[in-house]
Amino acid sequence: MNNFSEHNISEFTKRLDKLTPDTKSQWGSMNVTQMLTHMNDAFRLSLGMKEAKDKSNFFWNKILFPLVVYGLGFFPKNSNAPVEINQKIEGSKPRDFYTELEFLKKMLDVFNEREEEKLKPHPLFGKLDKKQWRDLLVIHFNHHLKQFGV
Repeated sequence: MNNFSEHNISEFTKRLDKLTPDTKSQWGSMNVTQMLTHMNDAFRLSLGMKEAKDKSNFFWNKILFPLVVYGLGFFPKNSNAPVEINQKIEGSKPRDFYTELEFLKKMLDVFNEREEEKLKPHPLFGKLDKKQWRDLLVIHFNHHLKQFGV
């Protein structure tokens, strides 16, 4: 299956609902609203709603991607994000907390509805199939939800 399951969506929604506009991060420099915007930007990249240059190469796509996503299964704390979703560089300007939160919940369904051939390359990892994108987004979700203690 290449989509987020009902279980994934339910679990992520429960965790997201524990966040408040005042939730503090346990590491990093983003506040909670910036983190939600950052996550929304990751979905926007995959769906082609945010432009990104494909700077991938063989090492990033065939070695680092499977090592991080299927080997480690997590991102190290304070990992650098692609500039397109980095809140200090080219990330989208955050809207209010509740708008970003609800938009992120909807992005799970939007991703599920998108046809695989319409997904765009990741700026660092390059061309990914829908399952690879989903697996990457799951790790990304977990990374940032842990960052904010949920």
